[in-house]
Amino acid sequence: MSEQVRSKIAAAFTEPDRTEVFDALVGTCDSFKVVSVIASGAFLYCGVSKDLFVPVGEQQKIMKVGETHLVYIYRDEKTGRIAGSSRLNKYLYDEAPDDVREGDEVDLIIYSQTDMGYKAIINSDSWGLLYKNEVFQELRLGQKVSGYIKKIREDGRIDVCLQKAGYQSVPNISVKIMDHLKASGGSCPFTDKTPPDEIYRLFGVSKKKFKMAVGTLYKQKKLVIDPGGIKSR
Repeated sequence: MSEQVRSKIAAAFTEPDRTEVFDALVGTCDSFKVVSVIASGAFLYCGVSKDLFVPVGEQQKIMKVGETHLVYIYRDEKTGRIAGSSRLNKYLYDEAPDDVREGDEVDLIIYSQTDMGYKAIINSDSWGLLYKNEVFQELRLGQKVSGYIKKIREDGRIDVCLQKAGYQSVPNISVKIMDHLKASGGSCPFTDKTPPDEIYRLFGVSKKKFKMAVGTLYKQKKLVIDPGGIKSR
């Protein structure tokens, strides 16, 4: 074992953690690139003064230099040292924490794709499910997105969505629609036959949410609806 490797192991396990930024990462999940590997683990670059060590026993699969892995950062109970783990099931909850409520805005990390949709990490501490029929944008594994707690099921598991449920999201969408009408000379050729992905491309919402907002604006007499689309009054 080279002296350089010995020094790196010592830095990971025996030197005090002096960097406040590094300490602040404890309890969070993020993706980092593997910069070096030794028999007992891998070192991942996380943008602070020293690399994050991930022991072999904490690797979901053996890490290789150049790969990027999503890891949970924890403080070892025995040594007090900070390390990482890609064995996320050890640290994330299947059930909703006590302080989480339906409708809460949360930070999501897309973890994997399933038959039902996407498995996502919620606020770095629990798992959630994002249904594929409610996703109207391309998502990649490891991507960070904002979302909302859609439902906490009877078994405690969490369903999440990328937009506020129901009419809670209407005010923001309504503003986007009126801004678009103003910029487009007062009209927009969107009807019931407009593809959902086209609506999402322009407004960033589902077709259902778009129609709810249009209906609200119509009731407020801010626009008219005709066979060719919508127009501002």
